[in-house]
Amino acid sequence: MNYCTITPCRGDRPELFQFCLKQLQKMNGGKPVNNAYLMNEPPKSEEMDIVPRIRQGIEMAKKDGFEFVFIIENDDYYPADYFSLFGDLSNIDFVGYSDTVYYNIKTRSYEVLKHHERSSLFCTGFRISALDRFDWEIIKSNEKFLDVKLWDYCMLYSKNYKLLSGNPCIGIKAHGQGKAGGKGHIINLKEKDPDLKALSYFVDKEAFEFYTQLMEKL
Repeated sequence: MNYCTITPCRGDRPELFQFCLKQLQKMNGGKPVNNAYLMNEPPKSEEMDIVPRIRQGIEMAKKDGFEFVFIIENDDYYPADYFSLFGDLSNIDFVGYSDTVYYNIKTRSYEVLKHHERSSLFCTGFRISALDRFDWEIIKSNEKFLDVKLWDYCMLYSKNYKLLSGNPCIGIKAHGQGKAGGKGHIINLKEKDPDLKALSYFVDKEAFEFYTQLMEKL
């Protein structure tokens, strides 16, 4: 499958951005990454601007001939075999996970959240042609929940989708870098992890070392 990734950035997460590049290279088998659109231009305002960045990335990917897009957020964790875990997507329009693990590195707490007929944005993929009826003009540029809008559209127009369970990706919260949306950055999640055993289980060794070093700066 001819796929690419889009990462909406604001140029304000230097450490996380560099680690994201390392993750992308690992997901690409250690080879140079030529199919990643890093929308890392400086922001025009203080408002959230994920929507226009992703929209621009989609237009670039479409022009370059890519069929399928995976959203990769630069502050989250992805396993090296992430793309292969979805299996055959030849007849799939939308793909994602029906559950998400969020980990707050400031409070050392985590929680597994279940979703109803949707996936979190950072582990969502879609076929570009499947957005043929998606109305970008009614989506506010500072919309925080683009994942909900995309998956509502998927269900409304009966697109072919695949929702897996047991999400191997981790939504990292309260890292203190750049603008961040979502309540996970400010609330104390239910499950406590004072000795970081859960974090070491969730992520690989390199990621564990990176996040623990980041914790020391909070």
